[in-house]
Amino acid sequence: MNQIPSSELIINSDGSVFHLHIRPEELADTVILVGDPGRVELVASYFESREFSRASREFVTVTGRYNGKRITVLSTGIGTDNIDIV
Repeated sequence: MNQIPSSELIINSDGSVFHLHIRPEELADTVILVGDPGRVELVASYFESREFSRASREFVTVTGRYNGKRITVLSTGIGTDNIDIV
């Protein structure tokens, strides 16, 4: 797997990604991206359980389980430029 250069991916001292403030282990293999941060709660309301949630500006993240499968829901905010950050 190719590594992303540090100039392209800024990592905080706690190991989290700069803009999102989430660490790799806090994300599921399956990620649902939504635009509006309010939709994260709508989707996550179907989770059987939650193990992680964090909000940083328009980036809202919830990781939990649906039908036993680990899933992350993450908002991108408005606009295509934010999708590049996510």
